[in-house]
Amino acid sequence: MTPQQRKNKIAELEQWLFDNSPEHEARPQIEADLRKLKAQATPRTIERDTFDLREHKIYNV
Repeated sequence: MTPQQRKNKIAELEQWLFDNSPEHEARPQIEADLRKLKAQATPRTIERDTFDLREHKIYNV
């Protein structure tokens, strides 16, 4: 799924939640799908496990 398709699907699901009652039988599945799509849409940060002072030129000179 492309980022634009994912964005459109998220908007569609949010609109469905807005338009339908909280008692609707499909609501838990729609909410689960929405959470999954939002998790996929947010980029994960890449953290390094080391910090090298030489790369940032932080010296006491």
